[in-house]
Amino acid sequence: MTGGMLSVTIAVACAALAFDFVNGFHDASNSIATIVATRVLKPWQAVLWAAFFNFAALFFFGTGVARTVGSGMVALDAVTPGVILAGLIAAIGWGLITWRFGIPTSSTHALLGGYAGAAMTHNALLHGWHAFYDPIIPAGWYMTLLFIVLAPTLALVMAEILAKVTFAAQKKFPEKSADRFFGHMQLFSSACLSLMHGSNDAQKTAGVIAGALVASGYTDTFAVPAWVLWLSYSVMGLGTLTGGWRIVRTLGSKLTRLRPAGGFCAESASALAILFATLLQLPVSTTHTTTGAIVGVGAARSLKSVRWGLARGIMLAWIVTIPVTAGLGGMAALVAYLCKA
Repeated sequence: MTGGMLSVTIAVACAALAFDFVNGFHDASNSIATIVATRVLKPWQAVLWAAFFNFAALFFFGTGVARTVGSGMVALDAVTPGVILAGLIAAIGWGLITWRFGIPTSSTHALLGGYAGAAMTHNALLHGWHAFYDPIIPAGWYMTLLFIVLAPTLALVMAEILAKVTFAAQKKFPEKSADRFFGHMQLFSSACLSLMHGSNDAQKTAGVIAGALVASGYTDTFAVPAWVLWLSYSVMGLGTLTGGWRIVRTLGSKLTRLRPAGGFCAESASALAILFATLLQLPVSTTHTTTGAIVGVGAARSLKSVRWGLARGIMLAWIVTIPVTAGLGGMAALVAYLCKA
């Protein structure tokens, strides 16, 4: 590896960890929004709780999601460290913009969109625009795109069913006793959701860094070194510690009002949906699943209790995330190409 290539690879690793940090404070707010909204934990307690379990996921799950993101979505022979850096810049920029306005979008799909857009643009600049789509591995995208719809739908349905059963059982007990019981249960469900967030999202960063190591010639085959996993999980935990209260307010109180029982149902359903995707080795959005679960809880109580206008706005943000970040990634790759030329 030349000195210049080494410098670019280090820059890619730093940018990937910066994305991981942004993901921590952006998406971690999804896993603590309900437990803060129900006042089971204070914000600083919830952040510490989530950060611990984000990191703890390192010890429970493999690297299947990392492999899918790093080598199953975009052909590595069309990727350079500069391409990966351009994609990361796009994902980080989108994450910061949406965080600034409190919009719960997907860091996962921002990363995938930016990465794909940068790779396609780079390939087209080298080989002609007829080769624009050549880096894309269709098989890797089919299930990922399907889960943009399936994951929140699955979470919504599970949350609605669980909430209806829970609300019916809750009526048999005094309100304060029920709130106290489900407040304790939320500690468990929130921990599970934070654990699943770490299991899926930190692996995405690890996959990108592993892909950069292959693209730079540092390794011959795709593999995720242990030090990459430790860095990815640690930085995500640190990012979680910074909070992300704008999105907490959007999900925890603006979308629908939650009590401890509803918070428990939303967190449990979201965690199960993410677990399902992780076992399939698919990158999935914590934002999407948590939002779907919260809507499911609100719908179980009353359709009127959900602010559907806000929900439509959130879904619109989901739809545009991949195209917008692909465009941003493409522009970053174009700028890098012109500067190099």
